[in-house]
Amino acid sequence: MTSPLETISAVVVGREKEIAAIVAAVNCGRHILIEGPPGTSKSTVLRTIAKYLDIPLFIVEGNMDLTPAKLAGHFNPGKVMQDSYDPKHFEKGPLTMAMEQGGILYIEEFNRMPADVANILITPMEERELNIPRYGKVVAQGKFTVVASQNPYDDVGTVRISRAFMDRICRITLDYQSEAEELEIVSRRTGSTDEKLMLWAVKLARRTREHEEIKMGASVRAAIDLVALGESMKKNGLLTAENVEQAALMALSSKVWLTEMSNKTPEQVVSSLVKEIKEKENLSYVPVTDAEVGAEEKKTFHQGPEISSNNLRR
Repeated sequence: MTSPLETISAVVVGREKEIAAIVAAVNCGRHILIEGPPGTSKSTVLRTIAKYLDIPLFIVEGNMDLTPAKLAGHFNPGKVMQDSYDPKHFEKGPLTMAMEQGGILYIEEFNRMPADVANILITPMEERELNIPRYGKVVAQGKFTVVASQNPYDDVGTVRISRAFMDRICRITLDYQSEAEELEIVSRRTGSTDEKLMLWAVKLARRTREHEEIKMGASVRAAIDLVALGESMKKNGLLTAENVEQAALMALSSKVWLTEMSNKTPEQVVSSLVKEIKEKENLSYVPVTDAEVGAEEKKTFHQGPEISSNNLRR
């Protein structure tokens, strides 16, 4: 019999411990706060778990425009005026549907929504029921679970999460994955077979997380975008040293968050990293033509000493 981890790992790279913990929490009725920077597979993990457990998943984006009525539901004004506050005129929100169908209510950017919206979740989480005026009592079914996520690096436009809410959830953190796992993710997402291009892209993305002028580095999405751009350039005969470095600027500059003290642009910082890796580690992606080497022996990756995913510094 196939285990849950074997089934889920066909979609999600790594995250075995985290997946086991989340599955256990859903199965025993515990609510979850997932904390981690963008690009750390929070949504992917949850979507896959919901599919494996065969339960509905309702996704809500947390923001200041979210209201208790949008979350729980509201009566249709036109139908109420024509008829009455009949329950059949109640338009259910994602919270009500998740409770009635025994599903997962997933709230992204949880710490961006108003406190009164967060407070409406406390009774359903604690008592598994919600009283809605003129509609009645909603009782949670099955594996009803509230899952919230937030980015620990982002404090602009966020609100403090109440202790009452924190006391009712189990918290789990998702950080960046290992280099080998990120290489596998890039390979799966892009379909690329150019190991050298993928290695260079992942190496560059990971280096942004160590730079002193970067508050939040690029996620694996940057490496995915860079490899996708490189592969597209190959197919169209546009792959040159200059173009691939421009692709690096495109892929990474929007995904790094500079510190307040930095007086550089994201493009300048990314360019410096490309140069640094090239000079200090003799590592760069340099396309060559078929005229220079035989097609079967073609090597597009310029490097000094032999480099593998095992000896690249993380």
